[in-house]
Order: sequence, then C-alpha cells, then structure tokens
Amino acid sequence: MSSSFPHQKASVPDQYDGWARIYDFFWRRYMNQTLPVAQQTAAVEPGERVLDLACGTGELLHRIALDTPAAELTGVDLAPAMVERARTKLAGEADVRIEKADAHGLPFDDGAFDVIVCASTFHYFTHPQAVLEEVHRVLRPSGRFVVLDWCRDYWTCRTMDALLQRVDPAYETCYTLEELKDRMRPANFEVQDAFRYRFDLAWGMMGAEARPSPPSPVVVQFPA
Repeated sequence: MSSSFPHQKASVPDQYDGWARIYDFFWRRYMNQTLPVAQQTAAVEPGERVLDLACGTGELLHRIALDTPAAELTGVDLAPAMVERARTKLAGEADVRIEKADAHGLPFDDGAFDVIVCASTFHYFTHPQAVLEEVHRVLRPSGRFVVLDWCRDYWTCRTMDALLQRVDPAYETCYTLEELKDRMRPANFEVQDAFRYRFDLAWGMMGAEARPSPPSPVVVQFPA
C-alpha cells in the first residue's frame, strides 16, 4: 500500500459516527433485504479469508460467522464509532478482526483474501477506481469480489441519486449495472455474474460477482 493513496472525504466517517448507535435499528428491514443477498452471492466456505469493505456495525460479518464459523473474517471501516460497534457485536467470535481503515488504501498484503464483499457502500467512495485497484491488489488471483449496491437503472434510485447529490455532502453517486461493470474492467476484473432486484417501493438494487482477470500471456519473439 502506498502512503500517498487518495483518501475518502471526511464527511463520510463523520456522518456514520453519528449513525452508529441507531444504525442497526433504523436500517433493520433494509439489511434483512440486502445482506442475505450479499451473503448468498459471496458463498463463503470454511477456511476462506473474507474482507468486508466498509463493514459498518459488522452485521454482515456477524451473519457470515453464524453460517460459516470456520471462515477467517476481517472488517474495515473509516468511522471510529462503527468500528467500535462492530468489535462489540463480534467480540465473542474467535477468528474475526475489525480495523479502522480507508478502502482507498487497505493495510493488507497483496493477495491476503479469498473473498471481498462491499455491501451498500460503493455509492459513497470518493475515488471508486482507486478502491477497485486496492481490492484487486489484496484479493488472491483466484478470489472473488462481490458488490451489492443501489442501482440507478430504477427511477426511484435516479430520483434519490439526484436529491442526495444536492443535500448530502457524504454522498457521491450510484451507478447503473452497466456502469458498475464498466468500472470493473479497468481494474482488471472480469464480471462473472450480475443481477438486479428491487424491494418495497423505493429500493432498486444491483449485485455483481467479479474475479481478477487472468494475466495476459507473455509473447516471446525470437530473432529471425
């Protein structure tokens, strides 16, 4: 990790420090409609090393720990209060660690994880391409990256996107499914599966599973 990586703007951790105490209660229905989808798509197996990118209160990691207790789980978040909530929630789990870290510059070695999941956070990243490059770096070559996020293909999300860009200093933008896939390619990911779904009246979601692209074959030319 370079010490000069681009950083997440400060308004995001500031906002989510304020949310930390009530987040699980306020967003319970939303989490129940989204986290199982992220979990099913990730399909974590025993022994795999999993990173939850912007883990919030640790709810996704908590659910994975219940279903796959032999997995090695790590969560990172930039909001200190969220980190503390996640550590408290997962205190009884043996193989879980939660760290304060910026997704734009992850404090992990190359190829450290088998699975990386990013749920309902991609629309906040200040420099999304830098985040994707970091994910690619810390994901093993045979690993998988799962994104679940709001989808601007739905008119309700387009309306919400336009509003939040005007009133929420922490918000960046949500993407269409094709835009998400287009962002994956320059970071050397191949999208294996992509889907959309909606629930209630407001929420339109999209998901994708991507894997690192295989390296290009080396062509050796011999002199004639």
